Amino acid sequence: MERLGTLVDFIKKFGTERACLKALIAHRWPDGFCCPRCGNKRGYWLKKRRSYECVTCRCQTSVTAGTVLHNTRTSIQKWFLAIYLMASTPKAPSATELERQLGVTHKTAWAIRHKIIRAMSRRDDELMLCGFVEMDESFVGGRERGAKGRQTERKTLVAIAVDHTMKGGCRHAHMQLIPDASGPSLIAAAQQTIAPGSDILTDGWSGYKPLSIQGYRHHAWPLDSPEDASKVLPWVHIIISNFKRWILDTFHGISPKHLQAYLDEFCYRLNRRWHRSDLFRRILNRCLRFTAPVTYQQLIAS
Repeated sequence: MERLGTLVDFIKKFGTERACLKALIAHRWPDGFCCPRCGNKRGYWLKKRRSYECVTCRCQTSVTAGTVLHNTRTSIQKWFLAIYLMASTPKAPSATELERQLGVTHKTAWAIRHKIIRAMSRRDDELMLCGFVEMDESFVGGRERGAKGRQTERKTLVAIAVDHTMKGGCRHAHMQLIPDASGPSLIAAAQQTIAPGSDILTDGWSGYKPLSIQGYRHHAWPLDSPEDASKVLPWVHIIISNFKRWILDTFHGISPKHLQAYLDEFCYRLNRRWHRSDLFRRILNRCLRFTAPVTYQQLIAS
């Protein structure tokens, strides 16, 4: 599938439901249909059911079965448009904007958006940070009176890690929720996102001390004041500040239970900012081939 640069390109290629269905089949089975039950590669196309029937075991497989689009009642064309809108703009549309653009209910738009976000979530060992890495943690949430430093009762704690380019710029970033700022929580976050042997720069917080015995070269820089953090660890503060601004500008706040999904979406876009014209293909690929189905009830419960 070629890259899509503009909305005109999208309309030319996916202007009909039939064109979207054809592209979905080609993208899901690039080497031709393969029966999920017996592995046979010959099947009959059942037009009314939008399914293949295996010539050997007679298993019928819907083109959307086992994908993010599993059991959807929304047209494939609207799904493709939603993915395109999510991929083509730096900030991406909210569920309210998708509702308007797709002509669906808010519930449907919210579900579509969160299913696509799930496909964008980071997989194990994907894009491990390496080389020189900044690491810090920050609270996400509204202002809280009386809270100082790492003390809070209402905000959500997020670990941020950013690795540098050869010229000291931001290459990739990962953010994830952590239960607290203790050593075990911070070390677990580092091990999930940073390759062993990397140099990790942190502030002087004691929770980072075990990094040096976990296969990392740890560089601690004690801070004289909280204001110094943005000078010592500039990229982690730029990333978390941009994330907070993005949340306020686009969504006007989010529920803590869905925060990790938005962290994943933000980092997915950031880490692939050099491949924006190819994001539609990449996200569609994850939706059709690498993400398990999820129901609306599962989404609102997670």
